Amino acid sequence: MPPASLAALAVLALLSPPTLDLRARAIDPVATEAGLRSRVTNLDDWQVSVADSSTPREVEVVLRSPDGRSQRRRIALDGTTPEDRSRELAASLALLIEQWDDPPANGASHPPSSPTPPTATSPTVPDQPAAQPSTPPAAPAKPRGWLGLGPRLELGRSLVEPGIDVHGGVWLLREHLQPLASLGWSIAARDGLALNSFRLGLGLAAGAPLATTGSGPGRLWLGAHALAHGSITVAHDARNETTAASSTELGGLLQLRWPRWLIGLRSGVDLALPPLRARGDHARLQRGPAQFVLGVQFALIFG
Repeated sequence: MPPASLAALAVLALLSPPTLDLRARAIDPVATEAGLRSRVTNLDDWQVSVADSSTPREVEVVLRSPDGRSQRRRIALDGTTPEDRSRELAASLALLIEQWDDPPANGASHPPSSPTPPTATSPTVPDQPAAQPSTPPAAPAKPRGWLGLGPRLELGRSLVEPGIDVHGGVWLLREHLQPLASLGWSIAARDGLALNSFRLGLGLAAGAPLATTGSGPGRLWLGAHALAHGSITVAHDARNETTAASSTELGGLLQLRWPRWLIGLRSGVDLALPPLRARGDHARLQRGPAQFVLGVQFALIFG
């Protein structure tokens, strides 16, 4: 080929627009080009121009197909890093190129357009957000809770009071809070005098899941709790007497958790103010003003 022809070809190559013009500051040109080439096999037949937009988190895109038709779009990018935005842009551009030659719904073909270089004043398709792959919205995390059964023991100055509780709770706020509910029964007896108590409690525990060696993060939960109880106590000796009372349980809560069940341990003090006093023919029992509490729960986890 004569030197004059080679020089003319070199000048035309320098004057022709680049196949990829990725000038937007929000993206990584190398990562964007790599993503496009992995998705589009005939990328060199297209002209792609990407520039900054006046709107934050958006870029101006001009596509020119091999037959000379052009299209201008604005693409919103939600990624937090240039690499994320580059992958997002490459996927959107690949989708636009893939759908470029899809026939309209009425079967008509695309109207021809003259191969004019895209400029700010050339007639183009009105700006519109680029079609992006639809992703289903993330489902909100379901709260997890537990419901269990276990024994309880209270020790005071004048009585030993064993019982059984039905307990439940729900982990909220990244498992830092647990609303609690309890339903329980206990009995204390001495020299023919017996106290049967039925109680209902509501409260709150605050703590955090902890990582344990060999168990994985979050299996162990540790915190403090407060439970306010209302109770009905029936004192039985020669006659029966029913008394309503209230108490507040304060203490600590430890839970060892597996995927579908847990073992819980709680301990603390039960404050009964004013104290509950019962008198029989041969004995006297008093609950309060403070009693040590120890309880265990065997529970199922749901959610």
